Amino acid sequence: MHELRLSPETQRRAIALNMRQSWISLAMLAPILLVLVVIFSLQDFWLGFGYGMLVVLLIGGSVPLSIWLARKSMRETYIRFGDGWIEHRWMFRTRRFSAAEATSVVTVDQMTLGGFMGAPTHHLIVTGGDRRLLILVGQMWTQQQLTAVMQDLASRGVPWISVPEPITPPQLRARDPRLVPWWQAHPVAFALLIAGATFAVVIVLAIVVAFAIFTATTS
Repeated sequence: MHELRLSPETQRRAIALNMRQSWISLAMLAPILLVLVVIFSLQDFWLGFGYGMLVVLLIGGSVPLSIWLARKSMRETYIRFGDGWIEHRWMFRTRRFSAAEATSVVTVDQMTLGGFMGAPTHHLIVTGGDRRLLILVGQMWTQQQLTAVMQDLASRGVPWISVPEPITPPQLRARDPRLVPWWQAHPVAFALLIAGATFAVVIVLAIVVAFAIFTATTS
């Protein structure tokens, strides 16, 4: 039985990435929250003041909470293999499957995936049936660690597919849709959809709340 863990340097990089994404999310939400504060203040100063203080507390508390959750998650991340089963814990979620469930193990030498920035790196993807069972990215795991997982699966009869040439997520998805889901192959489009949906929901809520306050203060 073997267990692989993230190195301290990898954990630091992952926490830094998490912080950057948190600040981006806050920067997107800040203007919307500010508009809500103004709307509430126009109806009732103290209501707007209270809402503004609540926003400050939520934003101020979300940053240290995000750091704590990221550190805890990175410390608990692992992958275990060697007994015919693969067990992967990541972001407080554990995924376990047997080598018999796997239909292929794919090693990609050069690809940039999702929100990870920087030069293209190595990845390991395991498919089973009509879905992806596992993905391990090079920003988190070393080449040696991924090779060890691949060799264990290959030794148990799982077909190994190597992709040594540089490739993009959409190109890899074109080869086999199970390898990269649509949202991961097109992260910018997916992010815009999420941002648009979030913005629409917030605007609708703001209109409803503003109307309710206006009705209550004029009746």
